[in-house]
Amino acid sequence: MADHGAPPIIPSDLLPYESYTEDPKWQGRFTIMWGAALAICILLAAPRAFRLRNLRQSVTGLLGLRVRGQYEAVPTQEDGDTKGAVADRTAIETGNGLTTFGRVLDSMRLWSAPGFPLNVGQMVVVAGYAAFALICIVLKAPLMENPNRAGFLALAQLTPVFLFASKNSPLTTLLLGPGADYTKLNYIHRWSARFLFLGALVHGSLWINNHLIYDLPILTQQKEGSGVAALGCLCVIMLTSIAPVRRWCYSAFVLIHFLVFPAFFITICYHTIYATPWIFPPLAFYGADLLFRVFRWRVVVGNVEAKDGGMSLIHIPLATNGWRAGQHVQVRALIGGRAWEGHPLSVCCAAPDVSCLRAPDGGPIGMLLAARACGDWSRSLHTFGLADGGLAAEKKAADLEAGEPQEGAVVAYEKRAGVEDDLSGPEAHFILEGPYGGPTLRAGDYERVLLFAGGSGVTFTLAVLDELVGFCVRLGRREGEKTRRVVWCWCVRSFGAINWFAPQLMQIATLAARPDSGLDLRICIFVTCLCDPDAVPDIPGCTVTEARPIVGTVLSRLLDPRPAPGADCCGISDLDESEASSARARIPHHEAGNAVASANLGRGRAAGGVAFCGEVFTV
Repeated sequence: MADHGAPPIIPSDLLPYESYTEDPKWQGRFTIMWGAALAICILLAAPRAFRLRNLRQSVTGLLGLRVRGQYEAVPTQEDGDTKGAVADRTAIETGNGLTTFGRVLDSMRLWSAPGFPLNVGQMVVVAGYAAFALICIVLKAPLMENPNRAGFLALAQLTPVFLFASKNSPLTTLLLGPGADYTKLNYIHRWSARFLFLGALVHGSLWINNHLIYDLPILTQQKEGSGVAALGCLCVIMLTSIAPVRRWCYSAFVLIHFLVFPAFFITICYHTIYATPWIFPPLAFYGADLLFRVFRWRVVVGNVEAKDGGMSLIHIPLATNGWRAGQHVQVRALIGGRAWEGHPLSVCCAAPDVSCLRAPDGGPIGMLLAARACGDWSRSLHTFGLADGGLAAEKKAADLEAGEPQEGAVVAYEKRAGVEDDLSGPEAHFILEGPYGGPTLRAGDYERVLLFAGGSGVTFTLAVLDELVGFCVRLGRREGEKTRRVVWCWCVRSFGAINWFAPQLMQIATLAARPDSGLDLRICIFVTCLCDPDAVPDIPGCTVTEARPIVGTVLSRLLDPRPAPGADCCGISDLDESEASSARARIPHHEAGNAVASANLGRGRAAGGVAFCGEVFTV
């Protein structure tokens, strides 16, 4: 047989694109890219995350809240002498050069533009993720002729979308350290979901366009029909996830999420057999999240106190441990028809073994939550407190007259600090889930601390202040706290709002004002509405000013190593009208981040660097 030689070699650029061979490789490359970036972040966070103290806190948080049938005796040094503990740490430490450089470098990520929701650090993360996704979608891919690559990359993004949306993922519970909860990582979930939708939209729209060009039917085959259905599910999820819908119709947003994403999983599995391996990790994350949520549920009895101005305080007297200052819990009130509607509320106090807050008998007050009446759920809670408050008071008086013990009675006012009344609110059952979140920094590791809050955001800083004073004064700095000066600022609309937390501030300030405390606490309250100045309570070390402060100015005065005699870092007398007006237009959280970044370029660097922890909850 004649030998005709080797067969001709077809140039690679003339070969048809093998989508089902090449595109899965790009899925793996994309997964390696974002996985490697995440691994680097975990390694950077490891020294803090795996510190023994933080590991202990993580394990405690995983176990959920501890609720007991009765109060337990808590050892306290409140009446002891703490001079020895304070005298041993009289030297002022500003940190070494490496620590200072790290704080200055870290603060550069805090810069943010007015009106933009992301700071520089978050924008770098989003830009890196976008670069990974877009490179893997368009590089060496003939999208116009064969847009499968975009569909494959949409499937590959399901894992990060669910990972960064989980409340109880390995990242939030352990690997990224304390405070790295779902609220701080949720922006990655939102942006990764947008790029997932972009990939699906490119894939689906180009396939539909090709079918129209070549006059091919679109919905007659199962593959095409299920693909259009899957794309429709994603469109519904995206349209109901825009900011106005989340903020004004949050219940509808959550319900549509829970109903539509299973439909998307089902339709995408009918659409392509290549989807099956990519839906198991999201389902595993979601299932583990639900399991841990149920495991951390606690059904408790609490008292609801309705305060003037629409504030409701929830007292859980039998909560004894399991949270730290600055964390929040998901609350479901078994009242009326809203029993399964959950809302995140910050815990307003530290754990009882640390907290400065005490009942008149010297026992702990348990857990304190607060909800401002600004929505249907919070208004119904406040109405419940107002409607049943009188009946509860009458029942308590009758029980006292009959000599019956008051099980679960909660006392939130400290008579020794000069507060007049005991608390008696109507009882209700609550389902608590958590705790979650918390500050990423430990206030006791810093010599000077500035706590800034606006409106009902005071619940976060009040708990941090309670814990800080508790460790420094009540427990005698047993964990080596360095704090010498604390400035606690609160911006509110009216003088009457100060009474929401006046009893708690009274107890904390009274303890910090002890001669042997070794702690200089300044409470600065800024009121933006000129109404009822006689309603200001008498709190030690507290000044009330009718103005809205600039965070940078307050921080600059706190960093001054030699303040003028009698100077108050919270005073704003030297601000002109233009400065005060410009301050009102800023977003407080972003303003604080910019102030810290600016301070670290000047006076803050000389003080050893300024660290920043911000807490803001948005839907």
